[in-house]
Amino acid sequence: MSIKKKIARKKAIDKKKEAEKKLSSRLMMFDKIPEKCLACEEIFDKKSKDMAMSWHVTVREESVRLFCPNCWQKARDVINEYHGGGGHNGENSERD
Repeated sequence: MSIKKKIARKKAIDKKKEAEKKLSSRLMMFDKIPEKCLACEEIFDKKSKDMAMSWHVTVREESVRLFCPNCWQKARDVINEYHGGGGHNGENSERD
């Protein structure tokens, strides 16, 4: 095996390990999901598939925040209004 291939293989392995480590740390934070919306305090049913698919979870360092769909939309509207409503809807390509 050539040196270039060895280096490329090691980089790929290191990248995969880092991704697995990141995913593992995010999964460990699942237990830290709050029981209610941070803004309006609506109760979140962890067993409800509908709620799991519609509510928004944000993770920043060790902080886990939960928002119901209504509060999430209100926050997006405020952000869009602040930015002048320049035609974008505030959607990100990935969820937090």
